[in-house]
Amino acid sequence: MNARLLPFAGAVLFLCAGLLHAETRKLTRDDCVLIALENHPTMMVLAQEQKKAAANYRLSKAPDRIQVNGELKTAEYLKPESSSSGFNVPGRDTTIGLFAGASAVYNLIDPNVSRKQEAAKLIIDMSKMNEIKERSAIVLNAKAAYYAYNMAIANVRLREKLRDKYRVKLDTTTILFKNGQRPILDVTKAEVDLASANLEYEKARNQESLAKTELLAALGVMDEEIDVAPLEIDTLPSVRFSFPELYSLAESHHPELRIARLNREIQRINIEVERSAGSLRVDLMASLGFENKDLGGLDAMQENVKTSNWEPTFHAGIQARVPIYTGGAISARVSAAEAEYNKSIYGEKQILLGVKALLRNYVQGMEEIKKQIELSRLMKINAEKHLVLAQKSYDAGVGSQIALQDAETAVLDAELFSVRARFEYLTILARLSKTVGIEEEYLCRK
Repeated sequence: MNARLLPFAGAVLFLCAGLLHAETRKLTRDDCVLIALENHPTMMVLAQEQKKAAANYRLSKAPDRIQVNGELKTAEYLKPESSSSGFNVPGRDTTIGLFAGASAVYNLIDPNVSRKQEAAKLIIDMSKMNEIKERSAIVLNAKAAYYAYNMAIANVRLREKLRDKYRVKLDTTTILFKNGQRPILDVTKAEVDLASANLEYEKARNQESLAKTELLAALGVMDEEIDVAPLEIDTLPSVRFSFPELYSLAESHHPELRIARLNREIQRINIEVERSAGSLRVDLMASLGFENKDLGGLDAMQENVKTSNWEPTFHAGIQARVPIYTGGAISARVSAAEAEYNKSIYGEKQILLGVKALLRNYVQGMEEIKKQIELSRLMKINAEKHLVLAQKSYDAGVGSQIALQDAETAVLDAELFSVRARFEYLTILARLSKTVGIEEEYLCRK
């Protein structure tokens, strides 16, 4: 490249990089949820599960269609001089022939075909419900990670604010010491406080980095350049349903509960399938091809392959089968299917108990957090008033530095507690939404 063009190319690259950086949009909570749903590997696995369920349903419909196979089989033919009424010895009274062609089978009567198709349809529905279940889990993880990252950002901001205050306090105390207005003990105490504040600040930054890594993992991406928009929580959303109403909604919409009910229905169908294993099955059979009614053995191989020895043939008939004795296999399979059905009933009851316990905990937890947020608001107001009085007392030379430090720490603790409680409230609300199976926007008052 021409040396005179290097400065121009560098300026163009710098300008493009600046424009790209300027266009970088910080992600909101909804953006994080969308990215997680588009990139999480679990969604790709679920798509393959649905394909498998659809293929199994097509497989269950195959017995309703004609099954055609190519065949090459031996057959026995009665010799002309042999009697058809007596006992015939193979090889002496019969000849060994060969049939080559196509055979077709069409099922006329089989009570299990329709039941298996019904079960296959339910498995497709179950795969869709599994997708809904996993989607809700991915959405919850993305929301929880987003809230945790915002909490970490707020913690860093508050710790930085406190560190700056301690740095200013150290500078002020040092000047007062040089003027003879403060003892050396206050200076050393201010240095210790600043070091402690720096330590807490670095710990907060490490926690922020960890929270961002967990957010990226929840989104299914590892792009370290992305950033999130800070979440400002002015008013907490309030659930507009009572506990009994939430439980009633969960009974109809909770994904795991709906999966359990589908599984129970599938197990019920399996019982019917196993019970009807001893029923009559009727097939219509037909064969079309060529036959050689008398094979001459290995010595006459050349004669066997001549076209003059092969004749076209067609066979058709009906085959009926019914099990007479299976050694107890049918009853054993029925007992196993009934046990699986009973397990599905107990599993459904267990899920209901778990849902009820979770809903009760979430509702009580959200009410308790609301009370804590109100108390933290009052605590912050009182702490700020106390800080003003402590600062005035310290400036007048009456108050101690320890009292001032305690007052500043109390304000910070109150603010941190309020922020933490708000994000915890939103996280519980997201968990409540997942448990009920309904979006937060519908659960909360408008």
